[in-house]
Amino acid sequence: MYTQVFSLILLVLGPLGIIILLLLTTYILRYYQGSNMGSFRWHLKNARLKDLSALATLFCFAMAASYAVLQESWSILYVILAVKVGTWWLRFVMSERS
Repeated sequence: MYTQVFSLILLVLGPLGIIILLLLTTYILRYYQGSNMGSFRWHLKNARLKDLSALATLFCFAMAASYAVLQESWSILYVILAVKVGTWWLRFVMSERS
């Protein structure tokens, strides 16, 4: 019985968390809109986007682990999403360093 309640909580928490992360991303992109490449604001935007994408990766892995404990198939979706966001984050960091 408790697994059903936990599953319902995750069903609400997952999409709500993703929506909040997407809203934060659009806020960051709009706030730093028009900043010149190489300026301090541009570097701040990149740092905030890297932090947010790392947070999104961890959130998706946590959701995947929670669904895996419940043995539900949603865990596969969250693992795929976490890997996609994580590879984007890694590619972004690697291209910035080179």
